Amino acid sequence: MKMDIARVFFYFRLRPLGWFAILLFVAFAGDSACTLRSAHAAATVLAAPLTAPPLGERWFGISMNGEKTGFAYLNVTTHPQGYEIVSEGSVRMTVLGFSREASGRERYIVGKDLSLRSFALEQTIDGTTMRLRGEAVPKGINVVVETKGNRKERLLRAEGAVFPPPAVNIYPLLSGAIKDKTYQLQILDVEAVKIKKVKVTVLGAEGGGGGMQQTVHMQNDLYPVSNDVWVDMAGNTVRESVRDGLIETRAEPRQLAMNFLVEAAMSKKDFVLDFSRIPVTPPISRPQDLVMLKVELGEVPEGVSVPAGGTQRVERPGGGKVILTMPGAGQGGAALPEAEQEKYLSATERILPDNGNIAALKDRILTGETGPEAGIDILAKWVATNIKEAVLDSVSPLETLERGEGNCQAHARLYASLARAAGIPTKFVSGLVYLPDQGFLYHSWAESYAGGWIPVDPTFGQVPADVTHIKLAEGDSPGEMAPLVALIGRISARVVDKRYHEPVRPE
Repeated sequence: MKMDIARVFFYFRLRPLGWFAILLFVAFAGDSACTLRSAHAAATVLAAPLTAPPLGERWFGISMNGEKTGFAYLNVTTHPQGYEIVSEGSVRMTVLGFSREASGRERYIVGKDLSLRSFALEQTIDGTTMRLRGEAVPKGINVVVETKGNRKERLLRAEGAVFPPPAVNIYPLLSGAIKDKTYQLQILDVEAVKIKKVKVTVLGAEGGGGGMQQTVHMQNDLYPVSNDVWVDMAGNTVRESVRDGLIETRAEPRQLAMNFLVEAAMSKKDFVLDFSRIPVTPPISRPQDLVMLKVELGEVPEGVSVPAGGTQRVERPGGGKVILTMPGAGQGGAALPEAEQEKYLSATERILPDNGNIAALKDRILTGETGPEAGIDILAKWVATNIKEAVLDSVSPLETLERGEGNCQAHARLYASLARAAGIPTKFVSGLVYLPDQGFLYHSWAESYAGGWIPVDPTFGQVPADVTHIKLAEGDSPGEMAPLVALIGRISARVVDKRYHEPVRPE
């Protein structure tokens, strides 16, 4: 068993979509790249043959021994040459004391017959990044492999059509999913950079009664241990199981998957760090000493709204670019409108200013007469000092107090609860923060009102928070944080301008 698990792990270094082959397509029956073998003379057709792949996006959760350790995303759209398949994902797994992390982004262009035309992908495995691109040519697949400081071009010879890695599961349904048949096809193995032959055997139909979804159960030999797949009658992968459930991939509703992705990015969980991190070249030195930072974000979808006003200025020149200028703490002046004051003093599901324990703690922290600005500083420093940083799922402020630790969301929710209980209007906000040697990471903090909005980071104990805090969403509910899903793993960042504190000169 140890040998088997170790070998599974070797294969699971692969990018986190291809290896469990979620969804897609191969070719039509009779193509020269595929052969059929039958164990029985009588053919039992389990599903009506499909004439096209299922279009649209699909989300998946990845788990190991019942613990969720990653996610995967797939989107299939039409393309002038046939179809475009875009896949992304990230995972971290630990077996026998060995830890493996992988994240990947892939794009395949396939023909109407679903055979590979061209591709480009980037995969990071245990911190090492490899980029791969190529196209189909008469003698096989022309491939360019780029790693740090190295570039190689080679021809992978193949006779007949070659298909992209997420092409294993749907082929039997194109011919009606005939029970007990074994289908063989050529796929591009992007980890080993070779052409690999894969066999898929249709075991039978399952479900369909008592409200259960009807599926076709198949097995393939992608890995050296058992790999079971369940696909619905439309060609969508529902579940995939390796080593009798040791590692599972399950289709999930979009909202559930998005909530998990945002939570993981904010918690800075290992399996999503490589996927969500936004590098900046050259790095920002002395971020804590900046008084102004101007950053251009690239690849921002037009439909995503970026909050403006208060502590940051937002410009949208077009082309997916957003330019943000962070001058630091908001300037004092006008009183907060009554409607906003009521909103940012009220309780939410996980911001609890009206809870008796929160109110009592606020009274113990803020002794005597305390103005809003002093109260903000005292409360933020108390949370930063008394709540340890931990990579935990976000919980309510009461659970955070009981544990004495939490992620950045836990820090921000506890601080917001205390500040609102003290009569200080406070927002829960999320976005990016710059960390030396890492780049921009997703993060949550707060903004409190004291004559103007002041950015407050109760995780780091910063009042005001440094100007590398870039706000991308306001509010702590899943719906309010949903815009982040369109950004995580997609956007780039470039420093346009920056200014530091003037050094103090001796008189």
